[in-house]
Amino acid sequence: MKGLGSRIFGWEFALVLLIALAAAWSTYLSPYYLTVEQILYSTRHFVFPGLLALGLAVVVILGEIDISLASILAVGAVLLAKASAFGLPIVVAAPFVVCVCACLGGLNGALVARLGLPSLAVTVGTMGAYRGLAFIIGSETGYTDFDASYAYVGATRLGGLVPVSFLVFLALALAVGFLMERTVFGRRCYSVGNNKEAAWIAGVDVARLKIEAFALGGALAGLAALVWVGQYGSARGDNADGSILFVVTAVVLGGIDINGGRGRIAGVVLALFLLGTIRNGMGLANIGGPTQTVVLGLLLIIGVLRPVILNAVGRLRRMGPSGARSTLAD
Repeated sequence: MKGLGSRIFGWEFALVLLIALAAAWSTYLSPYYLTVEQILYSTRHFVFPGLLALGLAVVVILGEIDISLASILAVGAVLLAKASAFGLPIVVAAPFVVCVCACLGGLNGALVARLGLPSLAVTVGTMGAYRGLAFIIGSETGYTDFDASYAYVGATRLGGLVPVSFLVFLALALAVGFLMERTVFGRRCYSVGNNKEAAWIAGVDVARLKIEAFALGGALAGLAALVWVGQYGSARGDNADGSILFVVTAVVLGGIDINGGRGRIAGVVLALFLLGTIRNGMGLANIGGPTQTVVLGLLLIIGVLRPVILNAVGRLRRMGPSGARSTLAD
């Protein structure tokens, strides 16, 4: 266990170094990068996928996957559009939308936990179903006439500098991190991810836990919809389409074991900063979207290979310099 902990913290330290290197690289690419205002403004681009990543991380720690979160966000966005059109105050609309999105996530969890279906197949199906539902509710034309209160979280900058959405993300990251590391719910998620059968024998209601985890992911997608509406000022069925690659990359690169049971929310947050810095630098340097997608794909592969890399480094350390030289010579 001690070795595992040192490897996790070692990876997080590596992410900090990579963020520094990415910032230096971005500064080299564009003279406009290294300003406080620009860096803070750029955080808005990873806040909504960051909220999705927090929810996905909880599900993956359980040993499952949910790739329908972006579609749940789209449903939340068009529901917010309908609420604004009907004149509902945001203090009523936002909790309602979050609850609906939590129910959609919970439905995923019920299909997986109660019927024993594979989460990948289930969420591929609901990804399409929820996306279609978003188009049915909101149509293809989109909605842009939001009440100003709906845009507060996504559009406001405190003191003209710090985005409210970024502060909301940090607060939720701390809350989810506390939930996973300091509560019974979190400890049970790790135990199920490590050994589902042993957790069940120990008295953990595995099915209920999975439904709750999927529902939490859906609720965070609902909050991400609120951020989306404020940032982009529009809602339609294709909102956040294609963002799942960024979300999955952040989770895996952040050190969450794709097989479940290992990883920390802090690593996911650091990975989001890294990906945001890289994307911001490439955007300022006018590097095209296809190239950015290639970079994201490569980083996802690196994230999947992370355990192999860490194990190889650990073996080299245990062997010492002489053993490493011998191994290289062979």
